[in-house]
Amino acid sequence: MTTSRIKVKSINISDYINDDNTKTIEIEIHNPLNKKLSCIISENKELSENDTQWINEYENKCTFNVNAGKFYIFIKDEKDNIIEVETEDVKINKILDLSLNTDKIYLTIGETYQITSKITSIGEVDETINYTSLDENIATVNNGLVTPINNGTTKITVNTSNNIMKEVEVIVTDLYKKASQDNNSTKLPCGIYSKEQNDMLDDILKFKIKEAGGEGTRGAVVATARFLVLEFPYRINYFFENGRLNPHPGRPYVDGEGRYYKKGLYLNEDRFQYLIAIDEGPATWGCPLMNWQEESGYVPGRKYANGLDCSGFVSWVLYNSGFDVKDSGAGNTERDDDIGDLGKYNELTKDFVLNESYKVGDLIGRDGHIALIAGLDENNIYIAESLVGGVVIKEFSKYGTELYKLYSFINNMDELYKEEGIYTNMW
Repeated sequence: MTTSRIKVKSINISDYINDDNTKTIEIEIHNPLNKKLSCIISENKELSENDTQWINEYENKCTFNVNAGKFYIFIKDEKDNIIEVETEDVKINKILDLSLNTDKIYLTIGETYQITSKITSIGEVDETINYTSLDENIATVNNGLVTPINNGTTKITVNTSNNIMKEVEVIVTDLYKKASQDNNSTKLPCGIYSKEQNDMLDDILKFKIKEAGGEGTRGAVVATARFLVLEFPYRINYFFENGRLNPHPGRPYVDGEGRYYKKGLYLNEDRFQYLIAIDEGPATWGCPLMNWQEESGYVPGRKYANGLDCSGFVSWVLYNSGFDVKDSGAGNTERDDDIGDLGKYNELTKDFVLNESYKVGDLIGRDGHIALIAGLDENNIYIAESLVGGVVIKEFSKYGTELYKLYSFINNMDELYKEEGIYTNMW
């Protein structure tokens, strides 16, 4: 090592996040002899053969884009001599930044949430992170694990050893419930949700989707389906479509009547402003709407609670998860606008099912009916679907006969989903 009067004058990190989800570190060097210098920040205390990305200084500054982590500074001159880094008033061992996996959490009683924290640092630092709940009557926190206690709002403060602090807002609510299979839940009544409650439920759904990897992932599809079927406290009714978003012969151009192809839930009249066209409506989910279908006990000219049919449910799930499948029908009929035309078709046989070459989030159905696989365990497939009784989740044994009588195909959806996201086989 050689000595010189070269010193680190300042180390700064940007407040903003770059497009590639990195932050910018700027190292300013006191360089009185104006030597030609280059810098590197390494994840190792000593340079290795993997440390090859040297940056030439410009106006005595070296700039790096980095993800959160621990780094060490090295500087060399034009003769490749590694310079011993000296300091004046600058701490080389320094925490520069604290990043969290979220700044807002929605929870209901029975759930927990793990806040994860990452620091960006130079040199050797104390990596202790402290978590504090500002109101333990609402939620407690232990090493970042948040547990809700009562409905309300509080904040979790997250502090580093050098007092860099971030806050996470925690909202505990009973607008939804911990995921549980309950096909006997009460059907959604008409008009019980305010605009503000509908808005919050939409925000909760967005939060669930983000935690599952964000729109455009298989995880988002799984999270969205489970939210409506397992976490929303009421059962959405079945309603035959009064029309299609795309014109069909003899069927009016209509929206929000057995099909709600919009982001969020359809629970308050404020959502009427987003409808494209109406026929017998508008009517939010759970509110009376004139039916014209004569099938499964439904009587034409009689009103029933609005809701979703099978393709309406699946298309709503896919659309809210970031997949615009347009106005698709059910099953895999000879028409070219069926949801069952998406993905890679597989005949549903016992051999295929026991082979387990399918995942939660894949489509399952038969001619004229479409559904989603919402859960898998060793012995069972859990199917989320809209039936005449409403939007439910049903359990089928892989070894019984009922599954193979009711469904004829499973479509692997990897080619549509592209990204896996974050999900589990069971809730």
